[in-house]
Amino acid sequence: METIKLNITQLNTIIKRIIDAEEFLQTISVYGEVTNFKVSAGNAYFDIKEDGAQLACIKFGATDLDIHNGDMVLLTGRLNYYVKTGRLSFIASRIEPYGLGELYKQYLLLKAKLEAEGLFDESRKKELPRFANKVGVVTSETGAVIRDIVHVARKKNPFTDIIVYPARVQGAGAENEIVEGLEYFENSDVDVVIIARGGGSFEDLAPFNTEKLARKIFECKKPIISAVGHETDFSLSDFVSDMRAPTPSVAAEIAFYDFRLALANLQEKINGISDSATMLADKKREHVYDTQKQIYDGYKGIVANSYLEYKNLVSDMANKYELAITANRAKLDKLVLATEKSNPLTILKNGYAIVEKSDKKVAHSSDLKIKDDIKIRFDDGLVSAVVTNKEDL
Repeated sequence: METIKLNITQLNTIIKRIIDAEEFLQTISVYGEVTNFKVSAGNAYFDIKEDGAQLACIKFGATDLDIHNGDMVLLTGRLNYYVKTGRLSFIASRIEPYGLGELYKQYLLLKAKLEAEGLFDESRKKELPRFANKVGVVTSETGAVIRDIVHVARKKNPFTDIIVYPARVQGAGAENEIVEGLEYFENSDVDVVIIARGGGSFEDLAPFNTEKLARKIFECKKPIISAVGHETDFSLSDFVSDMRAPTPSVAAEIAFYDFRLALANLQEKINGISDSATMLADKKREHVYDTQKQIYDGYKGIVANSYLEYKNLVSDMANKYELAITANRAKLDKLVLATEKSNPLTILKNGYAIVEKSDKKVAHSSDLKIKDDIKIRFDDGLVSAVVTNKEDL
């Protein structure tokens, strides 16, 4: 038998025709657990899975579709084989709940348990530092997550240190490496820790939904930001961490402060303090000036009054001294007059004379003898004489 040679388009077209020809495949129902769910351009793209099998699905016009990774759903629709890509898809016309996936059931049970123990309480969450000098990051050392964090961090603040603890963020045992990273940073000098990974299926995020990691986050002494998956993804690490960020980039925005903005705010505060200090100094200066003026005016009045009192006092004293001097001058004149009258020289001018014997004054005639040499002092000179005669009175 001769082998038929076909190109890819021909083969894919044959497959599509076979599928389209089967009437029972045009309207069938199939159930499974939702994974890899996303919405793009108003359409939902996801897979449903069970043990050992997985099927790609599309729901057109799905803006109001309320399903999540881990949901068990029943899809009604048809199979479609896309010739260009050779991809088989299930085009869902209707989606209904079909119980819960086992993994999601376990997630809900653990979430309820931890919530009942208070691990999600807002009152127990630690405050994030306003100005972090060192930020620890637990994530894969390769991939877009760490690049996004570093890009945002360097844009906001090139001076804050970034310490990366490389850990697997997917697969069995990944939670152990993440826990080890938290233990490492707990004994370091970092100010805050980010645990992060990019988007993925509910199964891919399983390490972040383990009890071991949840309890370590709760017990960790360092504040922790959880940035796991996309904005619509929620993990137990998000609920128990001190802050949940919808993406790793947003986590970096939260953890790293903008030093330029901080400098601008600091400069604004300095300017405000300077302006306030200037205003206060102006007010104090004005107050001091007013006080000085009041003191000056007060002392000026006191000095004026004191000067007037002093002037009056001096005038009174001058008058009293003048009167005293006048009175004393009159007394002095009387004393001078009396003294002049008692002056022997004055007496001599009136025709009297002084008799001296041996340079001593002779007061009585009995002090003289006949033939004694004597001197007679007149107002204008001396006369020597000899006693020749004595007569008693």
